[in-house]
Amino acid sequence: MIRFLVGAEDLLHSRFALSPLFELDGLLRALTGLSGNALPGAWAGRLAPRLERLRAETPLDAVLALQSHRHGAGFVAPPPRGLAQTIDDDLAAVRATPPDVARREIAYSLRVRPDADARARAVLARPDAAAVLADTLDTAWRTLLAGDWPRLRAICERDVLHRAGRLSGGGWEAALRDLHPRVRWRDGGIDLLRTRTRETVPLGGRGLLLIPSVFVWPAVSAHTEDPWPCTLIYPARGISALWE
Repeated sequence: MIRFLVGAEDLLHSRFALSPLFELDGLLRALTGLSGNALPGAWAGRLAPRLERLRAETPLDAVLALQSHRHGAGFVAPPPRGLAQTIDDDLAAVRATPPDVARREIAYSLRVRPDADARARAVLARPDAAAVLADTLDTAWRTLLAGDWPRLRAICERDVLHRAGRLSGGGWEAALRDLHPRVRWRDGGIDLLRTRTRETVPLGGRGLLLIPSVFVWPAVSAHTEDPWPCTLIYPARGISALWE
């Protein structure tokens, strides 16, 4: 269980955000079987040939080498700043990654995924790897997700309006009600149940970043380590109906 300890200041500093690049990360995981979250059959069938073409024609396998079932390099899915976040904002953050940070995260990812092929490793060994990966993510976004994003973003924005109204009117208990079966408000804290780790994380007046997501469904996830602020990523309301 992960438990976020919430103080009076945290309500003032908690915020919602959207992360286009995190959603692309989730889509790639779903298409390659890393997440265990299956896309609707028609959607997966439409995107599968595009994915294979990207893998053949671009360095997408270098991006995929940075992913595993429980890990992903943080610099290719940077934390969003707010609700107005765009894919261009995200890609600019990837390109601005300090080289030593990129090298450190790439090295760790390759230890987790030692099966990465030589072509992917060659891309990741380049001094401009962050820029190459950003260009590749840009192409993957336009090929796989850009056409569907306005509809999916609207679903996430409707969820934010719903949660924000509950948070301001009824506090944490109201905002978290029906957010996810594994999330609950208890005794001045937020519990995320059935996690692999047991951790207590004081928010310390910095608040919690709440991100509705399309591709995290039906799971829920949390970030508690840098470079992300304390974050809860949860399925947007209405997404289960879209999947079904």
